[in-house]
Amino acid sequence: MEGKMNNLQCLVLNRSFLPFDIINWQKAITLEFLGRCLTLEYHPFKKIKSAKKEWNLPIVVKVNSIKSTLVTGSPTRMMIYYRDDFRCAYCGKILRDSELTIDHVIPKSKGGKWKWDNLVTCCRECNAKKKEEIWVPKFVTPAKPKFLFPKYIKAKRSVEPEVLNIWNKYIPPSTTKLIVIK
Repeated sequence: MEGKMNNLQCLVLNRSFLPFDIINWQKAITLEFLGRCLTLEYHPFKKIKSAKKEWNLPIVVKVNSIKSTLVTGSPTRMMIYYRDDFRCAYCGKILRDSELTIDHVIPKSKGGKWKWDNLVTCCRECNAKKKEEIWVPKFVTPAKPKFLFPKYIKAKRSVEPEVLNIWNKYIPPSTTKLIVIK
């Protein structure tokens, strides 16, 4: 099969029609074949072919799961990177995760905790200048997001624009400020 088929992915919605996962096309077709999902959207122009049959490729499915898209628990380094869109809170540079650090807005030495509202992404240069000072983030908002969907944020960079436009119909409007499409 074509190499580009490996990048085809499917947005999975829970029974409340909220996105909570992204799966590969093989798993999506399997779920559809087994009757474990309701397919809401198919790829606009790609299909899977065998010697005798042709199948549409699901790109949005709904399952009966009650999994939530809400963020629970303590933040992880990667969740902070995704929330802040890999942008330095102080200078605004967009960098790779290997070039970023996590900064405590209120430094640990002054009682700052590892909490959503005290952590921001920061380039190494700004982090070195800031030291133990308290700086106000200019380019990100250090708050616990209502919606954080790391797989979606990562996948949006590799899916075709047509697929992304379809997926975006299923992303709640209140979350779009946290998911900036580039």
